[in-house]
Amino acid sequence: MTTENSVVTALARTILVLVFLCTSAFVATPQSGGTKPQASPTPDEPGSVFHSTAQPEPDFRDPIEKADQYKSKLTFSTYFTQGNRAFDLNLRHQFGPFTAWIAGFYDPQTNKLLRTGIQYDYRKAWFHFVPTIEVATTKAVSGSLSFELGSGKTVALAGYSRTNLKPFFDLFWDPGDSVQLGIAHKLSSYDRIQAYTIFDVRLHTGQQNTHVVWRRKLNRNNGITFDGIFKSGHEDSGKYIRSVSLGVYYDRPHWFWKLYYDPHVNFTGHTMVRTGIGLKF
Repeated sequence: MTTENSVVTALARTILVLVFLCTSAFVATPQSGGTKPQASPTPDEPGSVFHSTAQPEPDFRDPIEKADQYKSKLTFSTYFTQGNRAFDLNLRHQFGPFTAWIAGFYDPQTNKLLRTGIQYDYRKAWFHFVPTIEVATTKAVSGSLSFELGSGKTVALAGYSRTNLKPFFDLFWDPGDSVQLGIAHKLSSYDRIQAYTIFDVRLHTGQQNTHVVWRRKLNRNNGITFDGIFKSGHEDSGKYIRSVSLGVYYDRPHWFWKLYYDPHVNFTGHTMVRTGIGLKF
């Protein structure tokens, strides 16, 4: 009972903090600036010692590149399996170096749950560190540590994630108790290619997903990302499987659309088609 009460208490505290943060975000005026915290405005009245006639440098980047700076994202997804559909609604907002989200998952046949989470984005020279925690109304708890190491166009990727083994649905479909290792290369200010493997390190299932992701700007207002996944490991039934999944993410300055075809989803015998549409603001 002590462990269960601790989880419930942690869930309640996290939800209260996120509700407070989300309320603060919607009271404040949305900004479309960069991801770093902005300095406080200074007086700029004529005659003030703070007054400056200097003009900000124009931003010549294409609209599709500026879209990465929007602080809020609302995503609606539908998950199709044979004879069933499930739905997911996710709202994210960035508060300086913090990003918080709240989401609801609804499956008419099985699960109905809410989940909420927060992550912190720390960057210093060659070191980029992102810790994340997420909790759900099923008393599920998940935490992860993600790293990008390097200051040039090529960086190393690493990560570690852990759960309390209770079920909850997320926007990610990789093993939850896992290690991530990979590499990423920046081709341009928008284009990027990366490859990484996420593999189980706790339940001895041999489950691993290897992603090859290519992000490409098509023109000033359009971008596309392809995500190819090779999956191998034991299903819950004990059967060893190998399969290939494919995802496409189509990006516009103010909205996006995605589609995934995923056989043996979550290492089960089911094939899932996931589609989603979202707004950036």
